[in-house]
Amino acid sequence: MPTKPRRLIYNYDAWGPFIRPETIEDLKTNVDLFEGSQVNTVMLGPNFGQSMCYPSEVSEMCHWREHSPEERKEFHFSMGTRFARASEWVAEKWRRDGVDAFGTLVQCVVESGREAFATIRMNDVHCMTLEDYRGPYTDKFYREHPEYRLPQNAGLNYAIPEVRAHRLGCFEEMVRRYPFAGMELDFVRGVPFFPGDNPPDDAHKGEHPITYPRDYSESCCPLMTEFIGEIRAMFDRVGEELDRKIELCVRVGSSLSGCRRVGLDPIEWHQRGYMDFLTVGRFLQLHYELPVAAFKRALPGLPVLTTIDSYLASEGEHFVRVYPRDAFAAAFRGAAAALYSQGSDGISLFNMYVCRGNNPDPEGREWAHLEPQEIMSEVGDPATLENTDKLYAVDTVSPLFNHPFVDPQALLPGEVSPRYPLVTKLFVGEKNAAARKCVLRVRTDKPMPETAFTVQVNGRGLGTGAEATTTQLFEEPYDQTMPEPKRSRDFMVNGEHLEYGENEVVVLAAGSMTITHIEMAVTG
Repeated sequence: MPTKPRRLIYNYDAWGPFIRPETIEDLKTNVDLFEGSQVNTVMLGPNFGQSMCYPSEVSEMCHWREHSPEERKEFHFSMGTRFARASEWVAEKWRRDGVDAFGTLVQCVVESGREAFATIRMNDVHCMTLEDYRGPYTDKFYREHPEYRLPQNAGLNYAIPEVRAHRLGCFEEMVRRYPFAGMELDFVRGVPFFPGDNPPDDAHKGEHPITYPRDYSESCCPLMTEFIGEIRAMFDRVGEELDRKIELCVRVGSSLSGCRRVGLDPIEWHQRGYMDFLTVGRFLQLHYELPVAAFKRALPGLPVLTTIDSYLASEGEHFVRVYPRDAFAAAFRGAAAALYSQGSDGISLFNMYVCRGNNPDPEGREWAHLEPQEIMSEVGDPATLENTDKLYAVDTVSPLFNHPFVDPQALLPGEVSPRYPLVTKLFVGEKNAAARKCVLRVRTDKPMPETAFTVQVNGRGLGTGAEATTTQLFEEPYDQTMPEPKRSRDFMVNGEHLEYGENEVVVLAAGSMTITHIEMAVTG
């Protein structure tokens, strides 16, 4: 009996498919991108903030009223012009032409022979505070019930029964209205879900303010578990009526204990049989290490997939809605191979489309581009990744997207001194590394020409290496913060000494220094 292929999910989110189209017919071209690829599931986001991108009767379609030029200007600044125009286009198609662009998109996916899933940002707060909480991404329910909002970040409070009932009604409307094969509840996008005792003085400064003065695991986990059970029961009931199975999956952060700290209990959900599969991810950054083994031990028999996001950790400030270092083909391949080596049952490509909406930088250079199409025919299976060029990396904290309360802290940046070596982990997905060329690069926070240092991989010394002659190991046309080559040293690695899976990389130095990146190119 043939085995079912691994899921390769392309998560289009809500804005992605609508960034470039000028006509409704153009939507099909955004699905045609998957022709001949390994992508077999396409996830589509029905919600912009707390509003919808379809004509909902339970919630409300986005852009519920006309906005003044000043309001629109502020909205475009907050979202980024290309993303703002995407949702405006969707709303205009319905209100002016009577065309449900989202429904058209769902139908295009189904007609392509792929699964169409809804993916719900469980507490999306894009532009919630605009216009005194009456902005384009609010619905009537949100506007009329300020008492249902979280003080931390203006999301909805899932401790309130009416909030859960409203959401359940939205979900039922979606699976009845559109031929979805299932729905993903994306809990990575929206923490927190419950109120804290001591909200910050100004909840809306900075990136996603998250404060947790108390533990939600005991008081709130049962509430969310009950809600997940209600969703599962509704899917089963509606699926029986419509004579189709409706799958339920969730995407959660990269720590089982971190899930409980924010009121989520996937272990209990699995024990009650609520989920068809689960995806592990981190907030808006490509990571090479995710706790697949821990989740699979805790959730026996459940497929555990992993997220590959589209941004690599970078050192620079980001421009308005432009991230400093977009992932490129070798990075996607390396991340997929590394995650498969940890036991991942499939891959979810998240936010790949965002690069299409990049704005020009302050100097006027255009950064918008298509994502690397070729990787969609490679990352869906470890076999098709063999003998391809890859970038592997030790995970690095991004100052833009660091949520240590939910996710374990990454190992880099890290300090090294004569007495204290820096010990890190590098996951490698090469079955025949001995036949490949492997170059390891170590980057410091500033040039250190007077400080001698060396590297060991799995206890094997690599000598003193050589100063890098290029800014990056691969050509990266969309890295806006190219580091000086003199900050990096390159070391040749004998592939025979690499393990499939976890490898220890240790930096030893004659003086004190800060290591910001450890990356390895595998080619040939």
